[in-house]
Amino acid sequence: LAEATRTLADEPDLTVTYSVDPAGMTRDTMRLPQVSRRMTRDEVLLARGTADAFALRRKYHDDATHNRYAPPGGLAREIYEAMETARCEAMGARTMPGTAGNIDARIAHDAERKGYGQIVQAADAPLAVAAGYLVRHLATGRELPKAAAHVMDLWRGFIEDQAAGTLGGIDRTLDDQAAFARMARKVIADLGYG
Repeated sequence: LAEATRTLADEPDLTVTYSVDPAGMTRDTMRLPQVSRRMTRDEVLLARGTADAFALRRKYHDDATHNRYAPPGGLAREIYEAMETARCEAMGARTMPGTAGNIDARIAHDAERKGYGQIVQAADAPLAVAAGYLVRHLATGRELPKAAAHVMDLWRGFIEDQAAGTLGGIDRTLDDQAAFARMARKVIADLGYG
């Protein structure tokens, strides 16, 4: 997994560790979820999905471009970050379909852990997360895991009512981070948070 992650990220010197601490990434280190000696299917899929998501972000994301277009403000910034994460993951899903299944497992784990499947009204669901899920769904055509799809569906009508025209540009901007960032800023403005 560590070698595959380094290869996918195109960073042969990347340090990959495993920990019970929350997964994370710094400039030269990636911390993945611990896999026990039992190596259950869920543990392995979570570690692979986390590794693939981080590696795709390393491969397709440029911090300078991201920061150049980043909006001020809490919710606007959260939506922007979620959409960029979805863009990187969708890029990987298009060129390496195996990563999509791995990332689906990570998304399912996170959504279940956060109780997204039990939310009954949009006001209780995070708009930024729903926007990221919708971008990933539109860009890949893949169905989301059940709890994640539930959060997306709670906000989907609102997002599409406000930003359908702008979101139609996903396919044209997905492989150009600057163009996608400008589109994301327009979506944020369409939603009233620009």
